[in-house]
Amino acid sequence: MPLSPRMQENLKRTLNAKRIAIVGASQEQLSVGMGPLHNLLKARFQGEVLPVNPKYSQILARKCYSDLESIDPPPDLAIVLLNQQMAVDMVERAGRLGIPGVTIVAGGFREVRTGGEALNERLQKIASQYEMVVIGPNTLGFSVFHHGLHGLFWHLDAIPGPVAIISQSGGVGLTMAYALRSLQCGLSHFIGVGNRTVVDFSDYLGALKDESHVGTFLLFIEGVEDPRSLYEAIKETTQQKPVVVYKAGKHEAVSKATATHTGSLAGEYSLYKAMLKQAGAFEADSSWDAAVAAKALSMVQPPRGTRLCALTFTAGPCIVAMDKLVGNGWELPDLRPETKSKITVVIGEKTPVEIQNPVDLTGPGFLPQNYVPVLETVLQEDFDAYLIVWNYNPMIRVPVVELEELTRRYRDKTLVLVNLTTQAEGAPYSAAFASRGICTYLTPEDGATALNALLARHLFLKREGLR
Repeated sequence: MPLSPRMQENLKRTLNAKRIAIVGASQEQLSVGMGPLHNLLKARFQGEVLPVNPKYSQILARKCYSDLESIDPPPDLAIVLLNQQMAVDMVERAGRLGIPGVTIVAGGFREVRTGGEALNERLQKIASQYEMVVIGPNTLGFSVFHHGLHGLFWHLDAIPGPVAIISQSGGVGLTMAYALRSLQCGLSHFIGVGNRTVVDFSDYLGALKDESHVGTFLLFIEGVEDPRSLYEAIKETTQQKPVVVYKAGKHEAVSKATATHTGSLAGEYSLYKAMLKQAGAFEADSSWDAAVAAKALSMVQPPRGTRLCALTFTAGPCIVAMDKLVGNGWELPDLRPETKSKITVVIGEKTPVEIQNPVDLTGPGFLPQNYVPVLETVLQEDFDAYLIVWNYNPMIRVPVVELEELTRRYRDKTLVLVNLTTQAEGAPYSAAFASRGICTYLTPEDGATALNALLARHLFLKREGLR
């Protein structure tokens, strides 16, 4: 349903709530009623947490209120952890109190046949009457990590960062969040849109596109009823910030599953695909690829062109990456003769390798005192982007400091680093690189996905006359 101007303001106020009531809060460790309370307290929410349940006088050393009416002044947000019938009744009470927004966790609305649609319509009427926003229903909730508003009812270990996840599935949203955590990339927001009965994707994008903490949007979409509004919202957002989309429901047989999940219409995938491309979104093929792309777009400026140079001392990973890169518009111009001569001086004339692009340094390249000077040499050339491949060995120093210095000195170049190693051995270095602003992955395929997302962003901005 379209949001009125007042509802749009109430959405922003809800997403920045300072006083949060948790209706149906419980001291039962395994209950839904414990989730948001535990998460908010653990995240050190910079506001007031107000449990509501007539059964208790205190929960986790917090005063517990018997009802919403007992809270004065009314909270900015009510997280409702009741069944669907009671939840709608509570929304009406919240509306009468002037509470700007509520989150409904319960399902049982338009995704079910018996009584669901009627309950859905009643919820919309209440929201319209009081001009309040409803997040969900049928959702994990939402979190804003930069001020500890961790309002999900489920576990999510996230660090504050630049990516805003807006997901139609709690499970897929969590999967993308877990992937970003593994990639040492933090979240600004996690929003489970659920059934989108009142607030839709376009509304969240409109509310957050100017938010300073958001660098990149990551959307998981099953289907929407108004693709035109979604297209316009993404197109308006991509003029300012990148948008990555992972779209489910690519086949007709999947449409029934999406309808019973969040009551959504999957629609014809080919139309979505064309729409997303025209709107400037980067479409990913998996939740992992979506996270890879979102990290790159939030850390690295897109290239100014299509000229790519790759550097390695083990050829295979670059060959694998090139399979994904060349078909997406990247060019691999050869090095100038003077540059080849400089590289030969560094690695020695007796090294049995022909210097070309990709640059394979073979044996001498695994030593930092050789690898780093060659990298600086190619950075001085007329390339727009670089794929840098390092192969971790515990006996050899990883040139973290040198790579940070070169990244700082060549800010106009787009650099993506692949550190070939295991997740366990690579984690400390991935964290070190991330803290230094170096975009790093563990596989050549991920490096290629990142570069393709960055190139797509460049081509879109160029098409729109924005660079």
